[in-house]
Amino acid sequence: MAPFAVLAPLIGPFIDRRRGGRRLTVLVTCAGRAIICLLTAPYVDSLAIYPAAFAMLVLSKAYGVARSAIVPSLVSERASLVAANARVAKIAVLAGALAALPGIILLRAFEAGAVMRFAALVFAAGAVLSLALPRPEGGASEDEAADAAFTSEPIRRAAIAQASSRALLGFLLFLLAFALKRQGVSSAGFGFVLGMAGIGNFAGAVVIPRLRRGGTEEWVIATGLMLGCGASLIAQSSFGLDLAAVLAGAVGVVSSATRLGFEALVQREAPEAVRGRAFARFETLFQIAWVFGAALPTVAPIGIRGGLIGASVLYGVTAIWFLVTLGREGRARLGKPSPRDQGEDTRRRER
Repeated sequence: MAPFAVLAPLIGPFIDRRRGGRRLTVLVTCAGRAIICLLTAPYVDSLAIYPAAFAMLVLSKAYGVARSAIVPSLVSERASLVAANARVAKIAVLAGALAALPGIILLRAFEAGAVMRFAALVFAAGAVLSLALPRPEGGASEDEAADAAFTSEPIRRAAIAQASSRALLGFLLFLLAFALKRQGVSSAGFGFVLGMAGIGNFAGAVVIPRLRRGGTEEWVIATGLMLGCGASLIAQSSFGLDLAAVLAGAVGVVSSATRLGFEALVQREAPEAVRGRAFARFETLFQIAWVFGAALPTVAPIGIRGGLIGASVLYGVTAIWFLVTLGREGRARLGKPSPRDQGEDTRRRER
């Protein structure tokens, strides 16, 4: 939670109000993490690892916000925003999987400090590559534009759906962890379930852009919520390691769908000048939702069957609310006269 206390009030406005702030943020966050890794490498076994980890988390979250805000300037057509975000997500998953192998080799052959130095090289390469990003025109943003983006009905609706999805993600991960622990599942079983969640996230990044071709970002979010409802309901019928892995994969797909849909919708609806603040503020909200969801099975003795049924109900209620409000907004737009019709009515009254 702590990195978001820094992220929302400080980093978001910096990204928006400085010309070229997004590219600069990507550069600084990559270079900063490289420096932290180098400085901390000799002291991995000391208390210095804790402030270093905090700084790494702050820079990581700031990088994520800047990356989401800069994507529209790199895409020629807005219709491809979901595909662009999915491409970034796929590259991140593949890069993480590929980097794990040399990390394991270095850890076993040398020590944790060698892993930190290897990470420093990777972050330094990212800092160099960030220099090729465009530096779009921009400057100080108006507070009125920021307030309009935060109160926009499409963005607000998608944010509530994403917050619900993130809360249920945290809830289900901890619910599954405690349930598997009670069944005596080994560490390899836990790793298998977490691996399936990562595979599901990657699969969502592959499938969601194709799903987007037949609908809008809102339908991507609604489809993800309905998938979560069905998967949670099926998993409670005969819970075990196999169904836990399947559910984790489905939750990964749901998380990917709602995240990609929300990011593309904010990139589509929010003014260019306030995207950084929008992503920073909403990411803070989503992290609070995740922590709240994860805390429930941690502090309360929730059974696996009751927990999965409850998650299915919440997924379903959120999906129904999302679709109902979306349909209501669509009908309101259809019933509203166009500017041309309003002009003709005005001329008739003047006559």
